[in-house]
Amino acid sequence: MYDNLPQLIKDTGQCCVWNLEKRKGRNTKVPYNPITGRHAYVDNPETFVDFETAVNAVSNYSGIGIRVNGRIIAIDLDHCIENGQLLSWSKEIVEQFNNTYIEISPSVTGIRILALMPEGYTYDSSTFYIKKGNVEVYVAGATNRFVTLTGNAYQHSDVTEQADAMQWLLDTHMKRKQPLKMINPNLERDSYLSDESVLEKAMKAANGEKFKKLWNADTTGYSSHSEADAALCSMLAFYCNGNMKQVDRLFRQSALYRDKWDEQRGADTYGNLTIMKAVGNMKNFYQPIKINPNTDFNDELQRLVTHNPSDTLKYPWTDIGAGKLFADFYKEVLRYVPERRNWFCYEDGAWSMDTGGLKAMRYCMELANFLHLYALEIKDEHQRKSYMDYSKRWQTHGYRVNVLKDAQVHHPISFLEFDKDPYIFNCSNGTLHLDSGKFTEHCSSDLLTKISAVAYDPLAHSERWDNFITEIMSNDQDRALFLQKVLGYALSGDTRHEYMSILYGATTRNGKGTLCESVLKVFGSYGCTARPETIAQKNSTNSSQPSEDVARLAGVRFVNIAEPGKSLVLNAALVKNMTGNDTINARFLHENSFDFSPQFKLYINTNYLPVVNDMTVFASGRVIIIPFERHFDESEQDKGLKREFIKPQVQSAILNWLLKGYEQLQLHGLHMPQSVINATGQYEHDSNKTLLFIEDCLGEGADYEERTSQVYNRYKSWCMENGQYAESMKNFKQSLSAVMEVKRKRPKSGGEKTTMVVGYRLISDFLRG
Repeated sequence: MYDNLPQLIKDTGQCCVWNLEKRKGRNTKVPYNPITGRHAYVDNPETFVDFETAVNAVSNYSGIGIRVNGRIIAIDLDHCIENGQLLSWSKEIVEQFNNTYIEISPSVTGIRILALMPEGYTYDSSTFYIKKGNVEVYVAGATNRFVTLTGNAYQHSDVTEQADAMQWLLDTHMKRKQPLKMINPNLERDSYLSDESVLEKAMKAANGEKFKKLWNADTTGYSSHSEADAALCSMLAFYCNGNMKQVDRLFRQSALYRDKWDEQRGADTYGNLTIMKAVGNMKNFYQPIKINPNTDFNDELQRLVTHNPSDTLKYPWTDIGAGKLFADFYKEVLRYVPERRNWFCYEDGAWSMDTGGLKAMRYCMELANFLHLYALEIKDEHQRKSYMDYSKRWQTHGYRVNVLKDAQVHHPISFLEFDKDPYIFNCSNGTLHLDSGKFTEHCSSDLLTKISAVAYDPLAHSERWDNFITEIMSNDQDRALFLQKVLGYALSGDTRHEYMSILYGATTRNGKGTLCESVLKVFGSYGCTARPETIAQKNSTNSSQPSEDVARLAGVRFVNIAEPGKSLVLNAALVKNMTGNDTINARFLHENSFDFSPQFKLYINTNYLPVVNDMTVFASGRVIIIPFERHFDESEQDKGLKREFIKPQVQSAILNWLLKGYEQLQLHGLHMPQSVINATGQYEHDSNKTLLFIEDCLGEGADYEERTSQVYNRYKSWCMENGQYAESMKNFKQSLSAVMEVKRKRPKSGGEKTTMVVGYRLISDFLRG
């Protein structure tokens, strides 16, 4: 796809490669120099390379990028594509840039525009935002960034000069309010004080007597009435923060006001000109506290205003009110989970446990600062002072600790509320809805704790992966399709088929390990490995002990148990419980126990089949054997296969392969091919000790009979000879009763009544007889 990139980029672009990496809990695109393998730094052009070098190395990275320099300007329109269509706001922008190169972003939900600006162009960041809402501009001199390139062209063109379109974008979408530090009488300024508070502050100030005299039209000491007007306007302008409407409104209430105030002086009135001159000559204004004049009152602060935190009925200025305010304000990103005794935090598309409460405390510190700034918006001086005192309490650590404790009772959420929708699969770039086929943006209300690091790309495909599946399934297309459906089944939390899969190969080097590792990588936190002991029969269990090996499976979809040992004995009751729809109880160390419905499917890849002593696992269809019969000798092995399958684009292709398997499962059901039926049947036969004993040690005949005590003695010897565990006499008789007649009767040879096996006798007796 990089062939689609404009010739200007290919000829002159300062390029790099990049990887998607976790930095401080966030997915970050990190630029690299493909020659050195070290980081590329935007402020050091020497760390960038030419286009051809970057493209030749991209297979080992997530993609390529370009340093924004010279006349190049890049414009990002984020989250503007839904269901393959541009949203109306972005369509308007794209139409303005109708003859330059435009491509679809790596997330497939955004647009990137590349254009040129005139020589000597300077971006005025004091007048225009760099980022506003979903629009962001990258331009040399104002930003120090690189941008990714996909070659997934939305509009094929070279990179062309777009001065008019750029100016339109800046004027209509990026224009910012003038910074507070600019004193311009032609622009409106916000006042911090109500009219009453202005008068109160002015009259109590050091020059309060002077203000009172002017307010009452005492012009003593002034050479003219106009000079007195200007002096009063200057005092009012100071406390009104230069708000000309408020100055005018207050001046009209003073005794200095007269008809002359509204007389025309050219294009304006005497009053307006007097106020404009007063404001224009001011060097500073009244501020309740000193703040950086360039402070950006961002969206979060505006959101706080909508909560009206100074409303004492809704949020009393107490610990209780503070806890409720905190819980309400961060409800969408922070919730307390009683079962886990911890806060859960939403970031990067998923909820996760806030171990140690560090993120909750960070949010609490953030709100403390917002409240300090919020107080500046309160017009009433007395209320502002009171609220400032209240907000200062938030600045102390001990107070914030109490706030977090009180906040726990507001909007708590049960651990069971997370990951409830079994048909949602969370990807790194959005959320897949398996039942509807829709792909949506991440949303905290989905309540997902799991996420895959794979980006969903419906066009991704890997021919090498398809060939790999064919190879490990020995060119058996029916078995390959069945494997695809079995693995695709794990994408959802639906467990209706109630089975576990054993990927069995008697020989090594048959591809099952590479398969499981590659699929597990796709599942991200939806997948995990488990110890073989998780499903093993234990000599004794203590229900009071934490069951962390089971607790960690809550919300998981794909569980891989790799290479259990020869002697593993399957816990049949637990397997039936874990593969069914039964509720499971578990708990983490030092935490409360909780119930959850399993969404996971078990996949065991092994060279040794587990020992089964309870044949009901076969009778209930809980075990499926998928045979891996191909052995790859040294000359056939591809040592780089695992590295190939963890590449981002290949992982996206594997996800699509799994989705296809899930779709086939829904359309056609889970019909086992003959190879799977045969392998599963053979496993059942080989696991049935009673049946194997009968085949080895009993002969069948209409007139035959044998005392069960003698048969049991032979059974115990047979078990010892074959390394098997001998069951009790009671259980053994139950097993025999399932396949032959066992009843209490008088032996044909005479004697008292006893329990007899009818229709069979020991082969050793038969040979002697």
